[in-house]
Amino acid sequence: MTEDIPSRVKFIDRARRRIEIQMNEVTLQFPLNAVPDPLYTAMATAFDGDENPECKLLAAYHDTVMKPTLCTSDPSSIFRFTTATKIVRLTLSDEEIDNQIEDIEGEILSFQGRPFDDTIDERIDLYKRIYLDDTKIDRFRFGAAELYGDTTYGNIRQDPRVVLNFQWHRPEEDVYRGFQVNCIAEIVLPGDPFYRFMRSMRSLFVRRFIDLRASEYPAAYKFHICEAHDKSLSTRPGFVP
Repeated sequence: MTEDIPSRVKFIDRARRRIEIQMNEVTLQFPLNAVPDPLYTAMATAFDGDENPECKLLAAYHDTVMKPTLCTSDPSSIFRFTTATKIVRLTLSDEEIDNQIEDIEGEILSFQGRPFDDTIDERIDLYKRIYLDDTKIDRFRFGAAELYGDTTYGNIRQDPRVVLNFQWHRPEEDVYRGFQVNCIAEIVLPGDPFYRFMRSMRSLFVRRFIDLRASEYPAAYKFHICEAHDKSLSTRPGFVP
């Protein structure tokens, strides 16, 4: 997929926390907000702890915190909306991606040709180093790679307003965490440093590569955060559902 796709995002003002987009020849303005702290912490510290690397990776595979449901608008559907599970990551700022992308790609390339299990510790170490410094992370967005360029991609081209529905369980807190995060999705094409970053983060913990029907991911997404609504569920002593 190589066609030129003009971004619908016209302007991002982090100081005033505003984002402007173009839709149907009309300029719309939305608020810009940060990743909720519980969600940010869960994603940034996903591989912390004293467990061995294999246990950490297995826990990450089963954890749902970075596997939200993405809801997009589908005008061609009788039910109007389409959902898909996406693997999302926190992202570095654009400046830091420019500074680090070649080193990140180089480290991931160094894992090739070696058994995956022999590189787990190095992969986890790379993830932790990328997100170690809070000041280098863009707190106002998530990132994801688009695998196929089908329904989700087409819907976002028509309407960039999307919803990410996060949910995960923290047994030590006795709570089911949940957040509805309303975002503006920006399509990023191959070759862009952000695309290369999301390609790297998407492949970092992949044991077996799936059939993409192409040699590259067709696009990546910047999910600029507009609103976040806490949907967490906590238990009450003595309450039986």
